[in-house]
Amino acid sequence: MTFPFDKDFPNLVMIDGGKGQLSAVVDVLRELNLLDDVKVVSLAKQREEIFLPGESLPLVTDPEQPGVQLLRRLRDEAHRFAVSFHRQQRSDRMRRSHLDEIPGLGQERQKQLLAHFRSIDYLREASPKQIAEVPGIGTKRAQQIYDYFHPRYIEEDTASLPTRNIVASDDAMAL
Repeated sequence: MTFPFDKDFPNLVMIDGGKGQLSAVVDVLRELNLLDDVKVVSLAKQREEIFLPGESLPLVTDPEQPGVQLLRRLRDEAHRFAVSFHRQQRSDRMRRSHLDEIPGLGQERQKQLLAHFRSIDYLREASPKQIAEVPGIGTKRAQQIYDYFHPRYIEEDTASLPTRNIVASDDAMAL
């Protein structure tokens, strides 16, 4: 059989979960007309039960059976990989700075700015003149940095906006 999108598909898909997760995957494989070509099993963590599509009860297995141990190791390795991947992503996100988003501002200048202002918050509050005092940051770059933290919004066509009349009197002012 030819698979959609000309991709190679595995012979076996192992699901980390019980009957509910297995049913969801089976439904998707059925929609893709792959259920007959790809075998699916699920390993429920609580009792290390193995479920097969169409079976209401788990397989009767010995937890020390080599095949069951292999499935557990596969699941545990997938968990380890996923956890380390997400930790790496979180670490990368935390290492990134608002300064990374400013075009033309390299790591060295970022370090100089942070060394001078001690934090992004203090840099955000600085004027373009104060930013330009940092060695290696000229007036043009200082203005770019300032503009990044203080974006200017384009004014709309004021002719199309409703106007208000202000009427002054001795007693009060009304809009």
